[in-house]
Amino acid sequence: MTIETYEPYATPDVFCEALVRIDRIGSCRRLVFVVNDRNDPGSPMRAIVAKLVVPAELMADLAQVIAADRSEPDTVFHRLPINAVAH
Repeated sequence: MTIETYEPYATPDVFCEALVRIDRIGSCRRLVFVVNDRNDPGSPMRAIVAKLVVPAELMADLAQVIAADRSEPDTVFHRLPINAVAH
C-alpha cells in the first residue's frame, strides 16, 4: 500500500549550521539546530532556529539515509506505525 505524502500548507525551509543538542522526550528525541549569531563579534552566540522531534527508533535509520545522501528515505519511514508518536 502506498501512503500519499502532501504538504497542507507552505512549510518553510530552515537553514542550520549545527546540531547542538539531542533531548529525550519519552520515546522520541528532539534535535535542536542553531546558526551562529554574528551581531556582536565580541560575544559569540548561537541562535536556535529549529527543533525537530522524531521517534527514537528512527534515529539510526535517519543517520544512514543522511550518510548515504539518499533523497528518498521512504523505506525507512514506511516501517514506522502510523501512530508511532501517539504513545
